[in-house]
Amino acid sequence: MNHLSRLCLTLLLSAGSTFSQTAGDWSYSRANAAMTGVSSTTLNLPLQEGWTFATIEKMKGKGEMMLASAVVRNGKVYVGNKEGKFFCLELSTGKKLWESSAPKGSFEGAAAFSGDLVIAGCTDSFVYTWNAETGLPNWKFETQGEIHAAVNIWTDPATKQDRVLIGSYDNFIYSLDAKDGKKLWAVETGNYINGGCAVSPDGKIALGGCDAVLHILEASTGKEVRQIDVGAYIGNNVAVDAGVAYVSHYGNRVGAYSINDGAKVWEYGERDFEFYAAPALLPKIVVVGGRDKRLHGIDRITGKGLWEYKCRDRIDSSAVICGEKHAVVGCDDGYLYVIDIATGKEAWSTQIGAPIKTSPAVAGDWIIIGADDGVVYAFKNGAVKK
Repeated sequence: MNHLSRLCLTLLLSAGSTFSQTAGDWSYSRANAAMTGVSSTTLNLPLQEGWTFATIEKMKGKGEMMLASAVVRNGKVYVGNKEGKFFCLELSTGKKLWESSAPKGSFEGAAAFSGDLVIAGCTDSFVYTWNAETGLPNWKFETQGEIHAAVNIWTDPATKQDRVLIGSYDNFIYSLDAKDGKKLWAVETGNYINGGCAVSPDGKIALGGCDAVLHILEASTGKEVRQIDVGAYIGNNVAVDAGVAYVSHYGNRVGAYSINDGAKVWEYGERDFEFYAAPALLPKIVVVGGRDKRLHGIDRITGKGLWEYKCRDRIDSSAVICGEKHAVVGCDDGYLYVIDIATGKEAWSTQIGAPIKTSPAVAGDWIIIGADDGVVYAFKNGAVKK
């Protein structure tokens, strides 16, 4: 049986397994530890304007002030900005509940949760933790380079303990004890690491960076079991499901690779424009934005293009698929789009007015996204039509 046949059979058996997010929360920046970018929320369009929160006082001359995607838990939104400020906001109103700061750095990767803690990496080289309710600082861990990647949390099935997984510009991938920040292991790669560590259900980590290599490691020990050369920088998160890693990269391609043997299942891309945004996965489709100003729908089994939606500027925002029907994505043209994934046609859009590079957080009926103007925008799901 070839790789395509095995993938087709596995996806049929595992269909629907990607919906692991707790209703009302968005505790992982890409929906789950595998970073598949899906939500069980069904959108009722049009979305309604909710609230906005400005994370900076004056925008003049700054640009790209929001690169970190928001996460949500227990009715609270957590997000950092490029001025080194980290915020906790009330989900229903946008009211600031607490704020912390790292004056010598910026927060560019999404946070994650473990127990009472919210955890985020910073470009000042530190991993920071705070009590999620009070904002009181807890432990912090220093790497030897800037941290741009999102934090991911993996629970060791043997010990039932949470581990913090994070990559740094010191070229290392770290596993930390979530309780106290103690280093459990560190593995060196060949260059800077920008993306988060996606973790498969069987405990395999997949991530890439500026060494153009897709690294596959054992989450429990850090043992590197495979290196897959994709031929170009990987600037964002990888997504994993059903034994396959899906990666977009600066070689103008999106690829699917077998985690078990490293074989290329398929590769997609025709234009000389990079892919930075991370892919979102359903059993039959991969959705990913490109710097060719298009959102792409790709057949997940064959890698053939299904549709393209053309925007006015490049798409570095990683799409989230909602209710198996719509993809929500931001664009550098200043619009937030909702695309019908069956047809590739626009279902709804709104002009924010500033480029959007962050990924949406879909927490129950709320869609939260940050823009280059340093503002967090919240939209409410529309009413169910009778």
